[in-house]
Amino acid sequence: MPPPTRPSQRPGANRSGVAQPGALEILLHPLPAGMRDLLPSEARRQSTLLRRVTSAFELHGYERVSLPVFEYADVLEKGLGSLDAHEVLRFVEPETGEVVALRPDMTPQVARLLATRLAAAPAPARLCYEGSVLRRRRERARRHRQIPQAGIELLGSEGPAGDLEILSVATAAIRAAGLDQFTLDMGHAMVAASLLQGIDPAQHGGLVEVLAVKDERELVRRGEQAGVSPADLAALVALPMLHGSGDTLWKDAEKVLGPTRAAGPLAELRALSNQVAERSLAPKLVIDLGETWNFNYYTGTMFQILAEGPGAAVGSGGRYDGLLERFGVPRAAAGFAVDLDNLGWALKTAEAWEREPARVLVSGDADGVLGALRGAGIRCAAAPPNDALGYAEAWRFSHWLDVENQRAALVRVTDGSRAELDARDAAQLLRELLTLLG
Repeated sequence: MPPPTRPSQRPGANRSGVAQPGALEILLHPLPAGMRDLLPSEARRQSTLLRRVTSAFELHGYERVSLPVFEYADVLEKGLGSLDAHEVLRFVEPETGEVVALRPDMTPQVARLLATRLAAAPAPARLCYEGSVLRRRRERARRHRQIPQAGIELLGSEGPAGDLEILSVATAAIRAAGLDQFTLDMGHAMVAASLLQGIDPAQHGGLVEVLAVKDERELVRRGEQAGVSPADLAALVALPMLHGSGDTLWKDAEKVLGPTRAAGPLAELRALSNQVAERSLAPKLVIDLGETWNFNYYTGTMFQILAEGPGAAVGSGGRYDGLLERFGVPRAAAGFAVDLDNLGWALKTAEAWEREPARVLVSGDADGVLGALRGAGIRCAAAPPNDALGYAEAWRFSHWLDVENQRAALVRVTDGSRAELDARDAAQLLRELLTLLG
């Protein structure tokens, strides 16, 4: 790679100072649709974020597994249902002729792992993972297919205790990442599902779609056509309005849902939300009884963690007890996944990114100084022979240290401020540098 130039020397340079290719070069070397590179500062932040999140998972006893980027399509279909050709990238594996797919979700892979190599392990299994999923996004402003994630799976722990554990780990991981202000939005898949029991499966999807867009008139029309009872239909129509928090919400919900099959799931959700509130797991708790996202996937509690900025959840999860049975190992299952892009966006919006640690470019009599700085945990590198300051600007070093003739000068790259140091005593020089670098 040719050496970068100073920002002022090339009009194509971006704010990081690294020169950007011209339009012709961009056309000659495009990325596949939805793919992207992360420049050094972006990659560094994502790595830091990932380390904090996964460390929180491991602190709660979750062991990390590593999963392949593609699977046989039938494995993914077993876990997720039919794969939409518009959502999933497929290809034929040359060695076998079998259809494989780039994973749109990692939970089926964990289920496959538990059903095979970990089948004899006692329950519960606590596993965590990280990696990118490949999923086509249809929103106009969000076209990335490559979505970096980190998540947990609790396999073999039933009911409220398992749900509370997942919620506790999820919120702890979000806080460990540095985000203190967020909303925990909770629902229960069986509230709406119980009201739709017994109807023609062919009409089920349409009713869920109408419920999702909160079209009351169309919901009544379709519900009557499908033969939904008047009490259940009245409850379905009321669900989108049952959103919020506090005693009033629960009183309104019990009035509408109490006489229906949804009474049980409602009581389960209320008990769990009380435990969440007692433990102060989130700064803000909201209940949404009309939530329908991933309706056919979840079998119990489902939740999202929301924050200012991305306009989408920074993380989501819930209970999906039917998943492992599809792989021949019937066990309870619950999990949670963080969208690292959205979490990073929320942190930036909240101005919660910590100041990056010092990164020093060293020129002159550098060998001994480089070793001493690295021994103290300071990131550093040797400068090129020419234009050290320009190089430091281009590659976003925080400081430039020039050591020569038993003297040293430490320059802050952002503003050019300078400190003169005595380099005759290496130990004293290191102490002064660590003080100045903070």
